Amino acid sequence: MPDASADLGSTLGALVVAFVLVTLVSGTLLGFNWTQAVLLGGFAGAVAVASAWLTARRAGDD
Repeated sequence: MPDASADLGSTLGALVVAFVLVTLVSGTLLGFNWTQAVLLGGFAGAVAVASAWLTARRAGDD
């Protein structure tokens, strides 16, 4: 049985990194307004969490 705290930490880390990175890049470099940038960051965070969950599931760590 895998360590649940490690899985949660990895998932939260992926969420935070994806959200912050996508929000900052879209808000500053791509010229989106900040509301759009936050929405894009949230979507990217959700995709990162789904990807982490699917990867763990395929590896048999569920």
